Amino acid sequence: MGDILLDVIDLKIHFFTDEGVVKAVDGVDLAIERGKTLCLVGESGCGKSVTCRAFLRLIANPGRLVSGEMHFRSSTNGTIDLAQLDPKGSAIRDIRGKEIAMIFQEPMTSLSLMHTVGDQIMESVLLHENVLKPEARDRAIEMLQRVGIPKPDRLVDEYPFRLSGGMRQRAMIAMALSCNPTMLIADEPTTALDVTTQAQILDLMLDLQRQDNMTLMFITHDLGVVAEIADDVAVMYLGRIVERASVDTIFNAPQHPYTQALLRSIPKIAMQRDELDPIKGMVPSPYRRPSGCTFHPRCSRRIEACNRIVPSVTELAPGHTVRCLLYENIQETEALQHG
Repeated sequence: MGDILLDVIDLKIHFFTDEGVVKAVDGVDLAIERGKTLCLVGESGCGKSVTCRAFLRLIANPGRLVSGEMHFRSSTNGTIDLAQLDPKGSAIRDIRGKEIAMIFQEPMTSLSLMHTVGDQIMESVLLHENVLKPEARDRAIEMLQRVGIPKPDRLVDEYPFRLSGGMRQRAMIAMALSCNPTMLIADEPTTALDVTTQAQILDLMLDLQRQDNMTLMFITHDLGVVAEIADDVAVMYLGRIVERASVDTIFNAPQHPYTQALLRSIPKIAMQRDELDPIKGMVPSPYRRPSGCTFHPRCSRRIEACNRIVPSVTELAPGHTVRCLLYENIQETEALQHG
């Protein structure tokens, strides 16, 4: 690994509800290199968004960061363990938006309907940059133009409810990029956009990344986007990273059965309907997590031990890790887990 910007160690985030404890993130280890693009993939409900929101300490009740470390190399304050910061304190507020920015998944609810688009972008600029209000307004107009919003000098004074979903999405991207963050977390940022605009937004983020050596963490279901922009890929299932490798390795030599199943499920142009190969079953209810390997009820390669032993992380090659019993000494693993 090169220059590590964010090093996540054994991160656990649980939601304590009346029905029981939901282990949304259950021991995530993740190292993100400076200036690189890491794509986090997996089905809905696997904990991708919760993991990334934890970096900004934006876990809402009844969620709680139970344990873990998140070492972030700040450009101004050295290495900081984000897990130790007060979610409402000034230290994390200095990082949000300036050093780590996030494009949220749902533009319809992430923007305030009571304030203009320009005011919301300017608020971030005025908070983190030593500029006056006219300069902040110019920055807001510039960013709206860069994300492809027509007549940005007029749209800067519009309220979000007057914009389409795609326009709101672009406004939110402009807000996230307005302070040139060291790390940008993009949670499915092009979901509401048409294909042409999606390509423009991806090109914009990659251009900014190259210009500013920005680190990009991209959450998506679109494996086509992953193939185009990723340097590294982390595959997540039910709160755990089950495989981590370079994008070339993930697409050409995936080792975890879940990663293999995800790639098999991609439809191809010449494929007939009866040739589709979806993953059997569904992501289990968080209240009824399977014992052992959580993927074993849906796995075509499961063995007898999968329903009782939790697989540990195995390094197959430098930079390529997998969490699967097929690559472990089962007797040693079982002895370790049972003392």
